Amino acid sequence: MEHRNGRGIIDVCGVWGVWGVWVLAMAASCGDSAEPPQGTDTGSTSVDTSTGVASTSSTTAEPATTTSSSSASTAAVDETTASPSTGEGSTTTGPIACDKHVVLMGYWPPTNEMLRPWSTNPEQNPGGWIGEDWEGYGYDVYSFFPEFPPDGDPSNDSIGDDGAVGSPRHDLRVDYQATSADFWRIVDEHQPVIIVTTSRGGDIGWEIEAIDGGHGMGNPGGPELDWSSDQHGADQLPTQATIEARSWDAISTYRQGNTLPTRQPVEAIVEATTALGLTNVVVDETGTSGNFLSGFLGLHGLYYAEQARHEVFAAGHIHVGYGLPVADASALIEATLHAVLQSNPADQVPCP
Repeated sequence: MEHRNGRGIIDVCGVWGVWGVWVLAMAASCGDSAEPPQGTDTGSTSVDTSTGVASTSSTTAEPATTTSSSSASTAAVDETTASPSTGEGSTTTGPIACDKHVVLMGYWPPTNEMLRPWSTNPEQNPGGWIGEDWEGYGYDVYSFFPEFPPDGDPSNDSIGDDGAVGSPRHDLRVDYQATSADFWRIVDEHQPVIIVTTSRGGDIGWEIEAIDGGHGMGNPGGPELDWSSDQHGADQLPTQATIEARSWDAISTYRQGNTLPTRQPVEAIVEATTALGLTNVVVDETGTSGNFLSGFLGLHGLYYAEQARHEVFAAGHIHVGYGLPVADASALIEATLHAVLQSNPADQVPCP
């Protein structure tokens, strides 16, 4: 099994390693494979929906950050007024008005770059937020992602540096503790009815994850040992003392074969993205987003959909190939978003 070091991928089977550390009960399988750059999870089997051919893809690992853009959901309720002439109550019922939010999250490039247009942070998106009633679908779309100074490329920085983990000035650093804190702050503020998480994968194109969670098979220890070290800071695993209680519940509940299925309209996404002809579009039916930050974020999105007090109509994770040009990734996420929103008309979605 391969894991990253500070500059790329190393062979854990060769015993040494800096980026991906060996954790209890991690089953390693050794063999020849291409070495994607730093920030790439490995090991999932996918089915190319355009050809029906199964392929083995590598899955990304990523860093996380901390800042947020805000916009709270508001709901207007029916008004009941008293008739001035009779004193009797009369009810005036108008359309229920509320903000229905979609939240998009990313980690390493190209995912952070493809999500910029939906950020309300002018530093991250100087071109201006395009998410208000995006494309007339009736949803406000918000995005959150890290930044990697000084050059935006995390693969040429040493592990632990801001350039590899993400600037502490922005959201979703590739770090368990930062991701946990940022994720719950963002969803508590925006109360999304749709959430799509993304991360960078290996030598793949556009990979839709059918399930997440379920890690730690054969691990006799606690849930924290189901996950690969993020190699950052004093706390390098998602421990009960260092992550949000809801994050701990998620990784404690959905482990050792217990998974959550995607809530994305998979067939619609496949059709919309395949039609662009930009890259291979695959559905990973049996694998997951991995046991690094990709899988951690992916599980969070599905767990939120399970636990939210309001109904969440779509949730799921997409892996984006590290070699995919930003322009192509941007077109693919737009097509994905069109498919998701067309599958969930806003006038049929109640206020959160």
